[in-house]
Amino acid sequence: MRKFKLLPTRLKIILVVVFAAFVLVWTIVGFYVGRKAAQAADIKSPIGSLINKDIIPQVADFPNPINGMFFTKEEAKEWKDRLPLAVVIENHTDVRPQSGLNKADVVYETLAEGGITRFLAIFLASETSIGPVRSNRPYFLDWVSEYSAGYAHVGGSPEAQGLVKTYSIRDLDQFFIGAPTYERVSYKYAPHNVYTTTQKLRGAAATRGYKGPVTIKSWQFADEEMPLESRPKAFTLDLGFSGAYGYDVRWVYEPKTNTYQRFNGGAGHIDAATNTQLTAKTIIVEYAAVSPDPSGHSRIKINTIGSGKVIVFTNGNATAGTWKKASRPDRTAFFDNNGKEIPLNRGLIWIEVVPDDSPVSFK
Repeated sequence: MRKFKLLPTRLKIILVVVFAAFVLVWTIVGFYVGRKAAQAADIKSPIGSLINKDIIPQVADFPNPINGMFFTKEEAKEWKDRLPLAVVIENHTDVRPQSGLNKADVVYETLAEGGITRFLAIFLASETSIGPVRSNRPYFLDWVSEYSAGYAHVGGSPEAQGLVKTYSIRDLDQFFIGAPTYERVSYKYAPHNVYTTTQKLRGAAATRGYKGPVTIKSWQFADEEMPLESRPKAFTLDLGFSGAYGYDVRWVYEPKTNTYQRFNGGAGHIDAATNTQLTAKTIIVEYAAVSPDPSGHSRIKINTIGSGKVIVFTNGNATAGTWKKASRPDRTAFFDNNGKEIPLNRGLIWIEVVPDDSPVSFK
């Protein structure tokens, strides 16, 4: 500063002018670059900003009417007008791992014959490969009717096949559709090797005039899940069905994700389509009267209409109560011992329909 004062007046003026020009130029450059960067950031922003008001945040507030899972309205456009699908998937020990169960909205599990369990999986929001697809039984139709679903199966018992017509089920029987909707894979042996996809089934349904959207009375869903600090650290549910070897089921609660992990026959049950362990947000154990079918062939009858005992598992806790289904097309509902509908967690729901005398334990 002292040296600057000693300079001639003319030189001082020149230096001040040069410095002022330098500051002005870089101020203009900085403003221009900063504005361009802000504009670029605004364009790339997925949630909008104060500058670009045309980009609006997407909120997941559109519920799947079947299992309550929230989607954004944009996501829901993909499935809200779809026909729901009900697919019979077998659970013989030789066919595991199956494909598609983790992508279902609801899965029913119950006995078929000889102590072997079988699944009825309901699909609406997700697309997936599915299989092995297996045959129709009369009691499956009582659940299919709740959704007015397209019904995918490979033939069935004589009684069940007759009821498909009597009930005007939206039938997608492999016996009458065949390839390419259904295909037999080479890496599994018949009759355990029939596979399909949700996309193919919906295409076959469209050619038959079967249309959505699903119209059902939704179950009651919890507004919020239990906070992590309030969840139990450990919880297991064991089901025996008829006690046949390899068909016992264990659900193990995972508090961090608030989900139940599935084990079948003593091993983790994997979904081959996603290579992940099967999990559920809600487990419903529905007790039902099971009796021999007079037609023979080890077939059974299951009473799905009326009422009976139920235990609903959410958040690592059990709520006892009653299930009720007034008629075949009516939705099965679940009530606590005070007569109030039991709220379910949003996400995949697994309904275990067990005989009245089936061994069930949880701790």
